[in-house]
Amino acid sequence: MKGKKILAASLGVAIAVQTFQTVFVPVTVEAGVHQESVSVFVDIYTDKAMYGPGDPVEITVKLENRTQRKITALSMQPMHLNEKVGVPVVVPCEVDEFSDGAAKINWTAPDKDFQGYLLEITALTADGTYLDSGSVAVDVSSSWTKFPRYGYVHDFGEYADAQDKIDEMTKYHMNVVEYYDWQYLHHQPLAPEEMLEKGYYEDWSGRKIYVSAIKDYISAAKSANMVSMAYDMIYAGTDTFFEGEENEGHRNWQIHFKEDNDRGNGPFYFTMGSSPSGNGHLYFVNPLNTEWQNHIFSEINKVFAYFDFDGWHGDTVGDWGEMTTSQGEPLGYTEDGEPIHMVLDTYTQFLNAAKSALGDRYLTFNPVGAKGIENANVSNVDALYTEFWPWDHDRYWDGETEDANRYDTYGSLAKEVERSAMESGGKSLTVKAYINYGAMDGYMNTPAVILSNASVLAAGGSKLEIGNGDSILHKEYYPDDKVPMSDQLKARMRNMYDFEVAYENLLRDGQETTSQMVVTEGYVNSSDGQSDTIWTYTRKGNGYQILHMMNLLGTDNQWRDEYKEKAIPEAAENIPVKYYYTDDVNSVYMASPDRNSGSTEALQFEKGEDENGAYVTFEVPSLEYWNMIYMSSEEATELNNANTNMQYKMTFEGEDYYEGNLSEGQADLQPGESIAVAIPEGMKEGEYQLSIVSCGNRQIYYCLLYTSPSPRDRG
Repeated sequence: MKGKKILAASLGVAIAVQTFQTVFVPVTVEAGVHQESVSVFVDIYTDKAMYGPGDPVEITVKLENRTQRKITALSMQPMHLNEKVGVPVVVPCEVDEFSDGAAKINWTAPDKDFQGYLLEITALTADGTYLDSGSVAVDVSSSWTKFPRYGYVHDFGEYADAQDKIDEMTKYHMNVVEYYDWQYLHHQPLAPEEMLEKGYYEDWSGRKIYVSAIKDYISAAKSANMVSMAYDMIYAGTDTFFEGEENEGHRNWQIHFKEDNDRGNGPFYFTMGSSPSGNGHLYFVNPLNTEWQNHIFSEINKVFAYFDFDGWHGDTVGDWGEMTTSQGEPLGYTEDGEPIHMVLDTYTQFLNAAKSALGDRYLTFNPVGAKGIENANVSNVDALYTEFWPWDHDRYWDGETEDANRYDTYGSLAKEVERSAMESGGKSLTVKAYINYGAMDGYMNTPAVILSNASVLAAGGSKLEIGNGDSILHKEYYPDDKVPMSDQLKARMRNMYDFEVAYENLLRDGQETTSQMVVTEGYVNSSDGQSDTIWTYTRKGNGYQILHMMNLLGTDNQWRDEYKEKAIPEAAENIPVKYYYTDDVNSVYMASPDRNSGSTEALQFEKGEDENGAYVTFEVPSLEYWNMIYMSSEEATELNNANTNMQYKMTFEGEDYYEGNLSEGQADLQPGESIAVAIPEGMKEGEYQLSIVSCGNRQIYYCLLYTSPSPRDRG
């Protein structure tokens, strides 16, 4: 029998197949049952969180082949935004039908520093037929400070499984780790020598902290190119530091509420809880007191002499109004000689002194509630960080309008990320904002977590939320991370962090916010992230104009979602977009953590001009949570399109079988196999017609289409 030719119809509901065979029997399209559309990728991850230029990169690919075709090879095409980087890397990989397997792919990172890449990986059969695609991101950066991705650990018990936790965090590309409450006491973070020799010590609450656990974390983190930051307050000591005649001088370092401060009186302190050692209170001292500075800097350097931490992560407790020294004096004076009564106004001086005292160690700092963030932004800290609370106001609050200028919406988080970058000379802010704070059980709310991430990342920041393996924070006391992510949310967050790395040069590499006019015909949009709209957020930088589309349709713009009530946004499809540009546009691309494994897609576009200016129009095929459209004056480049179309295997339930990729045009077919059909993006589950033409005779069959999950969405 001669080879056959087949011809796919246009991208409509009916799929036309033309052959020269006279007899056909009904056909079933069942992706997820026995067709090649079943995802063969279980997991894809790298061996390190970050790589230096020219470093070797090892990618692990885990496969679960539930198709009727044998996998024989993996092809990997590195991409930087819309550009192919080098030639594909092809490695043999033998995974039989209905079998599991794994492979390693080795790649050498390019020499250019501070670049993000997406490695697009395709599973192939012996004849080169596409089966499935997945991806993983790689950050090539000589320092973590340009693109910080914060994680945390808090379990320092005897069986902490440090290596396993760091391995899991590596999959999220965490390049800096906060060691929360590892310390002995806040004023004496390193435990006494006799306790260290014993192998463990107890913190203020009585938790046993094992020396070996801390060292194991640090060692594992270094192997993964993660930086380890020792957490400690910048201005606090517990009860025993101030008790007795011998510590009278320490009491003189304390700060007191100013007489007219209605927040309290006397010494400023917190009650933490019951303590076996009697250290259940936290008393605060004057950050500008030089004796305190000498003490705490010395104590932190003792930590570095014993543990190989890379730096100090300093913490505060926010703004509590005007304070004085224990003698009723100002805390210090500005360069202009003005008295300082607000603790937040001490931050710049303190942080600069701390940075000088630490030598080559890193310094990060948390101005809680973003109170004093403007002072931290202009200090010598190595990276920016803050913890947000929805009731706090920003620095421009008038002090009277209670609901104004709060940090309670997605837009308010984005705005502070923008301000911090401008004030600091381009540093990227790490945001800590506790989602589902009031939750007691169940899983974290997926749309609340995803939308908060999208708002921060689009503005050029990053989130601290995942750590201690793959736990997630929803409380300020890290050991209370008792509400986990579902498997589905874990998969989405893996995609989100891959996206953050792959597109770091479009997200937080000198971009600035613009005010371009955007029209989304048929959908309500807003430029400031209003509830029940598509948030159209425009930026530019690195030669691209950028449009972020974040989906708030059918849901609100409040990030806190106290009791997990956030509604899933209403998905939108085929969205007509008109974008009014400044610089000329000759190519339009789209990427999303929600589709196509994060890979860039080229969009068709047209240009025009009206009374509002020059514009470009295009159609966005779908919007689930967050799409990023980026436009260039350069002509479009050739993309790696292996995974841009879902492909489904059509199996004839009779004697005759055929194979080949159906597309516009013709393909030679051989007997004895089935037919692989490329299904257009956007097709939903349901019943469709299959039109088969055989020697001029047409027969209509009905087939069922079941969509399958993308890689990592198997939960």
